[in-house]
Amino acid sequence: MALERYNATAMVEDGPRARDAVLRRLADVALLPASRTSPQERSILDSVLAYAVARLDDTARLRLAERLALQVEGPRELALSLALDSKEIARPILTEGMLLKDGDLVHVAREGGDDHRALLAARRDLPASVADVLIELGDTALIVALLENRTAELSHRAVEALARRSAAEPELQVPLLARPELSLRLAHLVFWWVPPQMRLEILTRFTVERQNIHDAMEDLLSAQLGDVPLEAVLSVVRRPAPVARQRLASILAGRDGDLAEALAAEANIRPETMFRILTDHDGEPLAVFAKAIGMNRKEFGDLIVAAVDLRKGSAIPAKADLERIGELFDTISTDRADLALHCWDTVLANEILRPTALSAEA
Repeated sequence: MALERYNATAMVEDGPRARDAVLRRLADVALLPASRTSPQERSILDSVLAYAVARLDDTARLRLAERLALQVEGPRELALSLALDSKEIARPILTEGMLLKDGDLVHVAREGGDDHRALLAARRDLPASVADVLIELGDTALIVALLENRTAELSHRAVEALARRSAAEPELQVPLLARPELSLRLAHLVFWWVPPQMRLEILTRFTVERQNIHDAMEDLLSAQLGDVPLEAVLSVVRRPAPVARQRLASILAGRDGDLAEALAAEANIRPETMFRILTDHDGEPLAVFAKAIGMNRKEFGDLIVAAVDLRKGSAIPAKADLERIGELFDTISTDRADLALHCWDTVLANEILRPTALSAEA
């Protein structure tokens, strides 16, 4: 009887050690080169290990995850199981491992927790499909980390969503502006809610002299097409058209009715765009508009006075603001200013149907 009790105790004590030995041997066999086992055998081992790996202790699971991270081919189901384990165990597979396919990573992004998504955001060469899920489910801090991962691939849809979110989440603005995927259209949309220094960066990076376009299209761009929406889009590639001095003086003197409507008609932009330029609190759009329509320094000064009068005394620019926008007026070329002006007009016209971002920053 005593011997039976001893044998039973020995079996209980040996149980965990035997279990670990079995699982480790299974893992060793599963990680053998593909030439050593048949595909069917590897599939069996993968399924068994994916189910049983949770019975290994943390140290053994981490060691196994590190081994799997070095594999190009191997047990994907096991790798997926470990990728959904605790943060430290999942780290090698999610940040370095090559076993998981794009669909597997999407699954981890959706089914894992915040820690798993943070690891994915830092993953090298992260696919756009996974980035889309991280943007859908992640908070601002996670998305900043994703944007700062310059090897991550971002879809156009993702960049557009983040451009709009940046109105209410200013932490996104700096890393978003650094992304190569940010298009000219979205940059000129973001322009309206970023601080002055970032506005200057946008005007530097996302405007250009259009001489080659003008030379190639001159004979066609002067034609009247009778298509108002198309004409508005083509304004982005047409040559600047300066306003007549007499007409401009009359408008700025207040002799031609509503200031925004009169200036908009002369510049061939929408009154809503002109009103936004006149009432912008930082003043860069005013400097760009003045340069685009060929104003001189005195006329620009008169425009600033007229804009302040329109605001009825609110948001009077300080000396530093006047110096900043004066420097912009002096340095930006007429052609680049005209491009920015008509980009804004096109972008803001489209935003009538999408008021969320603009209302968020207003």
